[in-house]
Amino acid sequence: MDRRTFLQSTSAPLGGAALASLLPAPLVPASAKAAPAPTPRGAPASDVVVIGGGAFGAWTALALREMGHRVTLIDAYGPGNSRATSGDETRQVRVGYGEREGYARMAQRAMDAWRTREAEFGIPLLTTTGRLEIAPDWTPALRATQAMLTRFGVPTEAFTADELRRRYPQMGFDGIGVGLLEPGAGVVRAKQAILATADAFRRKGGTLTIQHAAPGRAEGGRLVDCTLADGSRVAAQQFVFACGPWLPKVFPELLGRRIKVPKRDVLYFGVPAGDTRFAPPALPNFSESAYYGFPSIDGRGVKVCPTNGPDHWDPDTDERIVDPMQVRRARAYLARRFPALAAQPITETRVCQLENTDDEHFIVDRHPNYANVLIAGGGSGHAFKHGPMLGEYVARRAVGDTTDPAFDAMVRLAR
Repeated sequence: MDRRTFLQSTSAPLGGAALASLLPAPLVPASAKAAPAPTPRGAPASDVVVIGGGAFGAWTALALREMGHRVTLIDAYGPGNSRATSGDETRQVRVGYGEREGYARMAQRAMDAWRTREAEFGIPLLTTTGRLEIAPDWTPALRATQAMLTRFGVPTEAFTADELRRRYPQMGFDGIGVGLLEPGAGVVRAKQAILATADAFRRKGGTLTIQHAAPGRAEGGRLVDCTLADGSRVAAQQFVFACGPWLPKVFPELLGRRIKVPKRDVLYFGVPAGDTRFAPPALPNFSESAYYGFPSIDGRGVKVCPTNGPDHWDPDTDERIVDPMQVRRARAYLARRFPALAAQPITETRVCQLENTDDEHFIVDRHPNYANVLIAGGGSGHAFKHGPMLGEYVARRAVGDTTDPAFDAMVRLAR
């Protein structure tokens, strides 16, 4: 599945009271920078090693460092690189999640956390655009999203087809009967966010290493160290493997069938000169059954994403070239939904990958063979928005702090 179809799948909801205890500690303010602790003779240089500097790993490393732990963050290509699942320029943030209450509540808290971190980092990260979901008629998933947002106190607006045409005259609504708008949703500048998180981690005393890492020696059911490509080893008390689409490569027997890595093509289409109808606030994020996209952010053009593609993708070796068939699909979609853009040129393209689990829940759990190894991944196209909150949750799991058992069960390996 992909970012769009995730909303249509359901699971047992996680109660609000239970999730309220998920992350009891507040965000650490920018001024609270823990000093590096001295290293005892003979002890590892780090308390925790985090492998992977994307949406899971970078935020986890920062949270651990702010908790006072000595942390090494290792990424094969560097945070924000073009091979990363958390790459590209933009990611969506929203609270609407169908019936999946646990993720909706985490996303709601993450919206506030993004604003806090934006102020701390001192760079623009979040643009409020709204999110418009359209469909031929009201589906159970769309109704569930509306009901949950109402219960959470998140404003929504519902539209008929005629109301959609009046509100968004730059769009075509052939075959569409209803729409649901979450006005507070928005877009995060993804690459800048990951780079800023990694930079904050370094400023606060963390160690960033750009190397390929693999599990090293093990003793007594515990991992002793990681082996780097240059032959060196990095030891620690705890290890977090948060390497996204590389997880099936690192642990093929354990995760080879649990995580799939499909390819997704992303296209940016230019807008007519002087035409402001396709930038926020005039145009929100938009989604329907087979496509989703964003308005023009930072002048890049309207982002259009078909939600299918090859199911097997190698993030190391496959070339990042969009499929001509997807270009044709995207242009046909523009002709139907955005007629004024149908003849506009493609200004940029990206090829990214997902890391999907079958039920599109995250995986955050201990490796069955290593008591001190935590696996954090399976983002399934919806992890990025949770970044600040997800990092705190994974950090607490890594060091054995108490977390919500219901959420723990939802993201366990053996579910």
